[in-house]
Amino acid sequence: MPQKPDTTEIAIVGAGPAGVAAAVTAARAGASVTVLDEYARPGGQYYKQPAHADGGPTYPNSLASNIEQGRELLEGLSHPGIDLQCNTLVWNISADELVLDLCGPAGARALQAQCIILCAGATERVMPFPGWTLPGVIMAGASQLMLKAHGILPGKRFLLAGTGPLLQITAIQLLEAGAQIAALVELRSRTEFLRSAASLWRYRDKLGQGFANLQKLLQARVPIKFGHTIARALGENEVSGAVIMRVDGDGRPIPGSETTLKVDTICLNYGFTPATELPRIAGCEQYFDQDYATYATSTNDNLETSITGILAAGETRGMGGAEVAVIEGQLAGSVAAQQLGFSPPIDQNELFDKRLQARAVAATLGKMFQLKPGLCALVTDDVPVCRCEEVSAGEVRTAIRNGVVQLNQLKPWTRAGMGSCQGRICGDILRQIVASETGLPLQDIQPFTARAPVKPVPLEVVGGPVADTGTLTWEDHVGGYGVART
Repeated sequence: MPQKPDTTEIAIVGAGPAGVAAAVTAARAGASVTVLDEYARPGGQYYKQPAHADGGPTYPNSLASNIEQGRELLEGLSHPGIDLQCNTLVWNISADELVLDLCGPAGARALQAQCIILCAGATERVMPFPGWTLPGVIMAGASQLMLKAHGILPGKRFLLAGTGPLLQITAIQLLEAGAQIAALVELRSRTEFLRSAASLWRYRDKLGQGFANLQKLLQARVPIKFGHTIARALGENEVSGAVIMRVDGDGRPIPGSETTLKVDTICLNYGFTPATELPRIAGCEQYFDQDYATYATSTNDNLETSITGILAAGETRGMGGAEVAVIEGQLAGSVAAQQLGFSPPIDQNELFDKRLQARAVAATLGKMFQLKPGLCALVTDDVPVCRCEEVSAGEVRTAIRNGVVQLNQLKPWTRAGMGSCQGRICGDILRQIVASETGLPLQDIQPFTARAPVKPVPLEVVGGPVADTGTLTWEDHVGGYGVART
């Protein structure tokens, strides 16, 4: 007989900035809140806290400030109305009954809520190139994670490549931690960068932060290569260098512009894609975010999705950064508590205004640092594009020439997207390649269908406890098909 699910008034998936803000706001209104996060500690990627609260490493200024900001937000989780459950993966959601299937320290169980707030965050975006699977090629967020959680530098001499403000922030953090930066390679040209920066003029604080970061890098004599991209990583068993190239306006590499750099670590970031697996399983309506060229979860002004009882906040409903996540978390927590009959001690109208302004800034940044389609020229046929299943770009292009125009069609052809990451890394890469090869707009190419479990879990979590093998009957395929033994 199925075990009866645990119950809570508000269940929040994700303990990043949005999830924590939602939990604290709802709990202070009087609601009973359960926060679920698959990692060992709350904070998410942005407010990642050190593994050891006391006696850990001494952090450089930029990291120490970020860690302290996160600590102040996370202190609110001590509220008696909040039940924080870490190391707990939400692997499925039932929209009809508002039930979440969990896998955690207590094993497999279910949690039924009166309201669910999805704050699942986002995944870093990458574009492949020859050598991108070598040890020593990591995402910018991974380098931050190692610094924040353990005070560890993942290398000595770094190349940072991609597009967007995270590259500058990561470079400063690495410098302050003692790293050497061979170069920061920004996809957008200097002219494009300055032209688009003008659109941030009315948001002078953000513009000021960007130029302040740029000034720090220039003072540290970090070479900043605007209008460039990484073309390939060098090395046999690990990174020993990198080749960078200039690109044209579409991002296509310009032959003859190669420069070789000696590095041992390459940090990549081409933006982010929202984590929408759970809302898509629940049937929540999705939309194509033109600013970030990716799909996200639709909500109304109250952050309610198309499914009654399910709200979404932060990156799950569109890229916006930590400031947007906190504001939307507060709003979602307030709305959820109000739906349950509580009176949140917060001004929702003020939050509406703050959210609109913060989202406007995020939209401007999205337009500034969009991925360029010409980068697909670097993805030669021998380059793996689905690392889990070792599917090459050539195999994908062969499938496209045979009529494939959607990601779900690639699965039976190539097994792309069927590995451990379940398409989180390769999904956006494949959409870019399909669009490049077919000429279809990105919004016409749908993401992989989301299915439970959203991440790998033990089989008994999905199917129930494994039976005692002594009670099973086995067919002996060695002694002869059909011969039974018990």
